[in-house]
Amino acid sequence: MIAHRETLQRLLGELSPRVCAASLVALRRRGQYELFLWFASPAAPTVIVEAHFRAGLSTVFCRPSTWKEPERTVPWAEELWGKRLVHLELHPTERQLRWVLETGQELLFFLYGTAQSGVLLRERDGQIRASLGAPRAVLEKLADAPPRRLPGWEEYPAETPLVRALAQDRHQLGSFYAHELCQRCGIAPDTPLGQLSEHERERLRQMLSEFCRELTESSSAFLFRRPEGPPLVSLLPLRGYSEPIAVFCSISDAVAERVRQTLLWEEFRRERLQLQQRLERHARQLARWRQEAEQCLHHAPVSERERLWGNLLLMQPGLHERGRSEIVLPDWEGNPQRIPLDPAKSLRENAEAYFQRARRRDEAGRRARHNLPLLQEREHFVHELLAQLQQVTTRRQLREIAQRLQELFPPREMTTRTGERLRVFHLAAGFVLYLGTDARSNEALTFRFARPHDVFLHVRGTSGAHGILRGPRKGELPPMPILEQAAAVVAYYSRARSASLVPVLYTWRKYVRKLKGTLGAVRLEREQLVWVRPLPPTASESP
Repeated sequence: MIAHRETLQRLLGELSPRVCAASLVALRRRGQYELFLWFASPAAPTVIVEAHFRAGLSTVFCRPSTWKEPERTVPWAEELWGKRLVHLELHPTERQLRWVLETGQELLFFLYGTAQSGVLLRERDGQIRASLGAPRAVLEKLADAPPRRLPGWEEYPAETPLVRALAQDRHQLGSFYAHELCQRCGIAPDTPLGQLSEHERERLRQMLSEFCRELTESSSAFLFRRPEGPPLVSLLPLRGYSEPIAVFCSISDAVAERVRQTLLWEEFRRERLQLQQRLERHARQLARWRQEAEQCLHHAPVSERERLWGNLLLMQPGLHERGRSEIVLPDWEGNPQRIPLDPAKSLRENAEAYFQRARRRDEAGRRARHNLPLLQEREHFVHELLAQLQQVTTRRQLREIAQRLQELFPPREMTTRTGERLRVFHLAAGFVLYLGTDARSNEALTFRFARPHDVFLHVRGTSGAHGILRGPRKGELPPMPILEQAAAVVAYYSRARSASLVPVLYTWRKYVRKLKGTLGAVRLEREQLVWVRPLPPTASESP
């Protein structure tokens, strides 16, 4: 995260006067990648140093006094508590900080911004006592690395892009400072070193020397907004960015703000990804339902043929005859029709089976004609939300899209206060149907969740889900189409779901009595009956 060594050197210059000679009051960690150090001295207020050791976010800074105390932390390395810090130093070439205590014990911070970031607690005799971040074996190999000789940018192979050579030069500019230097020199960043003229090389040498001097003499820290991702900390104004979003006199404060915004951005990115996955899931579901509806519309000729076959079979003698696997009969125009038969059924039973299939196809086609335009409209709307999501930059915009999605697809499940799971189906005119999922949730739904003027529904004569139908106004009996719609869903979630017609009882919840001894068993008063065909929610609801 700290892209340039001078930034880390400046940060060390701010930290040292505040923590050296102070007592390390406490060390606490949050997870495996965050560490907090409390320093106290008689002449200064307590200082809290915060460190991060994960890929993409490895840094250290003093927490601003306006921030509240770190939460959800646990003690770490308690043997160091109360010890005085005597020295803080930066490795000559590596991004390593060494914190030396009066006992000779050391904390080694590895701030590479990669998976090799972490911290080691090392005893005076060199033994490693504890670690955070990267695996201990990885960090031990990095500890006490000898200073490296870093090549100058002109020493790299001729095919090396200029920006890469500058970023890895002995000045350790890093990527964004290297791009800034290329822009100041008017040279394309991806220009191979071998294609640079001597004039361009001389200009780069002069500009690099001046650039490093500016970095050393800078007394401010700038925060720049990037097109994607958290902001950028720089010791200099950058030509490749718009005006800075903030300017700090303290590099530690700039890093602290950058960390704060990084964590917010990561949370935003997680929420955006979750919302994107929800939208894509709904888009796939709507596409599947639309394709099924389109297939149902193509089945109209099939239902006509099945109805024809049923009529032809009923016109034959020997309607109780069984054992035939097919029969060839002329239709109304004299064309032969080869009709498959179930040998276990009579001709009459085969005809009734064909009539039933035709009725089912007709009903599916009717629903498809009703649902298809709505499904197409919803699918288009979801794809519009996905396109809008790609342009979202704030959590407020995320919440607006999530709210629009919630209105289109209300939640299908909820949990009661006592932990029972309920199914939820939003019907027309503001009515909501709640269903239990087992005997325990049935009882919780009926006797703890439901209100006296809710409508209770249950299949007569068999076990199944309790249904509670709640309207927008107290005591309002739902219109018969909505009541039948709710009853069809209740019948579907019962043992009678395979029947062609199912009797469903309904009454006000206040007329439902609990039976002792059996969980979920009830007795109804003033009940009424409606006959419905069991339908799953996707078929009984209007999309």
